[in-house]
Parts: sequence; C-alpha cells; structure tokens
Amino acid sequence: MAERASETGSESRLYDALDHFRCCKDNDIETFLRKNAFEFINRGWCSVYLIVDEAAFDEGNIKIDAYFTLSHKSLIPENVSKSKIKSASGDKDSKSIHFVLIGQLGKYIEKLPDGTELRAGIASGEILDYAFEVISASNSLIPCRCALVECSEEPKVQKAYTEYEFKFFQYDRDGGHYQFYKRI
Repeated sequence: MAERASETGSESRLYDALDHFRCCKDNDIETFLRKNAFEFINRGWCSVYLIVDEAAFDEGNIKIDAYFTLSHKSLIPENVSKSKIKSASGDKDSKSIHFVLIGQLGKYIEKLPDGTELRAGIASGEILDYAFEVISASNSLIPCRCALVECSEEPKVQKAYTEYEFKFFQYDRDGGHYQFYKRI
C-alpha cells in the first residue's frame, strides 16, 4: 500500500512512524525520511510515498516498511553516446533529457544489539513496482519517457536497478552518483 506522506492521517502518528524508521545500510535514506521529508514536500521539491505494514495499519498503527520519492529532473548529458541519448529521449540530438526521478528509495532495516538485522518483508523490486504504478498513472497527465535513479557505486544497489531493467546512463561528477535510466 503506497500512500503520499502528506495524505496519511494523524500528523502525530505519522511523525512517530517517521521517527521509528531505520535503514542501517544507508544513513542518508534514514535521515531523509526522518528529518527532511516534510521540508521537501512543503517546498514542492518531491512527493514522498510510504509503503506501510498493512496489518499494523489495520490495527490503527503506522509502521513504515519502505518509501520512495518522485520528482522531475532534466539532464544535459556529458560524454554520452548519441545512441544512449536517443534511447532515453527518442531524439539523438537532444541537448537535455527530462526524467521522472526516483530520488530516494529505502526500506526498513534495523541492526539489533546482537548484530542481526530486522528487515521489512519487501524486496527492492516491489518498491520499484509501486513507484512505477505512480509514474504510469501520472504519465497520462504529465508525459515523460524515462525514469532516472541515482545511486552509489555499491554493486548490490546497482544490481537491484539493472535487474529491474534500468540501464547505465552516466556518472554525475558533480553529485558523485551513478545514473541509471529506464524507459516508461
């Protein structure tokens, strides 16, 4: 169940759920949701979608299993082949390419005192499925040809995206991220 953070009911319960979100594998993922999400929403920089534990929700609790953010991004390709530009934009001579950006994507992972990890029962592919449901629905209103993700050099993270049929686009020197795209 994916819901926009700004539409999920009682603000105090939501703040409590955000405060309890953990992602020990990537501190930026945890920090964004717990400390920056509302600011980004209020400034109109992105939408934040929560994937909550349905059983807990049915009992009146909000337990966040995962989340993702969506926004828009335009890129001026650097040292990218014309065939890759055409694949992403539909026009090999495009000077800039517009994407739907999946800016943050994370799931609940807490490291317990004994060293074991408590993980939400959701796979990265399922989170991406939710993201693409929203992207597909919005694409009929605001057309866009490609989705973009930006990630670190961590092989497991890149593998999750390539297994979901994202293709390498470029390395963003300014942001220090690897960018991968997928046609919508």
